[in-house]
Amino acid sequence: MKTTLFALLAALLLAAGCGGGGERRRAPRPVPAKAKAVVRTARSWLPEEEAKRPPPKDCSDFVAKVFREHGLKLPRTAQDMAEEGEALASSKELRMSDLVFFSGKDAGRSIGHVGIYVNNGIFIHQANPGEGVRMESLYSDYYRKRYKTARRIIED
Repeated sequence: MKTTLFALLAALLLAAGCGGGGERRRAPRPVPAKAKAVVRTARSWLPEEEAKRPPPKDCSDFVAKVFREHGLKLPRTAQDMAEEGEALASSKELRMSDLVFFSGKDAGRSIGHVGIYVNNGIFIHQANPGEGVRMESLYSDYYRKRYKTARRIIED
């Protein structure tokens, strides 16, 4: 009786731990070195990092200058940048150096702002002319409501 009970208990424990429970998460793909370098360059534009550079004219000027330092030419406007690279299906797919796009101040349908995704829900951008480059959360009320799409410029 003890042997049968032990065998039954062992079988139940094995069955409970094997294969039950949903999908396994795939390990994240490594971030390309060029993507990390783009983020390092973007951070170098922060006021506390670099005071010698003139401030960018606007958000798209900032993004274009950062990518240009790495040999990547982007269009002049946020709207045109939103046509470049690979579209991401969800913000859950974001990785370092992806471009994140937002509606403008009126929270309309058109794209009016762009930033560079850093990591962990943080992006870097030129918020307003004259205010300098800064990092902010995608999940703040302001940006969460205005988020439109994201594009991957740097492939694996």
